[in-house]
Amino acid sequence: MKRTSSDSVALVVVALLMVVFLMSSVTACGSDAAPSEGQDHVSSNAKPADVIEPSQLVSQDEAESIVGHALDTVEDSKEERVGLKQRFYGSSDDLEAFLQVSLTQQAAMPPEQTQTPEDLYRAITENFDDAVKVEGIGEEACFATPGLHILEKGYYILVAVGNLSVEANREKLKEGGRVAVGNLRTLLE
Repeated sequence: MKRTSSDSVALVVVALLMVVFLMSSVTACGSDAAPSEGQDHVSSNAKPADVIEPSQLVSQDEAESIVGHALDTVEDSKEERVGLKQRFYGSSDDLEAFLQVSLTQQAAMPPEQTQTPEDLYRAITENFDDAVKVEGIGEEACFATPGLHILEKGYYILVAVGNLSVEANREKLKEGGRVAVGNLRTLLE
C-alpha cells in the first residue's frame, strides 16, 4: 500500500492525540495537578505576540536542510485545549521525506487547562516504555514515539521525521532538535 503525506501527518497527529488523551485521563481520574512550580498560568488575556509559531522554530529552508530533500508541502494544525501548534513540511515526490515540528506552550493554552507543557512532556517520559534519554538538546530530551521530545524553558517541542528505529532519522531528529531549541532561545532573548 502506498503511503501519502496525509498518512504521515495522521500518524504524528494520532501519537500526539494519544498524549492529549493520556493527560485528559489523568485529569479525569481526579488529579488535582496544578501548574508546575515556577510556571504561571497565562490568562486568556495573552497577546497573540506571546504565542510562538512552530515555523519560528524550524523554517522551511531549515527543514529541507535537515531532511536533505526539497519540501514543497506545508500544513498547519493545532489542538487548542492543550496549547499545541504543529507545522508539517512534506515532499510531493517522496512521501518518506518530511519533518513535523510541534510546540506546546502555556501562552496558547485555555485558562481552564491545569496541565503545563512540562506536565505533558513528563507524561511521555514516564508513561512510554520506548522513551530513550537524549543528552545535549534542550534542558531535557528523549526519543519516544513519534520522534524527539524536548523540554526547554517551559516549552514542549516535538520533532518528527519518520521511523525512530532508523539511525539516519535519529540523526535528523537531533539536528532538528538543535535547530528548534536554538531558534526558541533566540526568540526568548
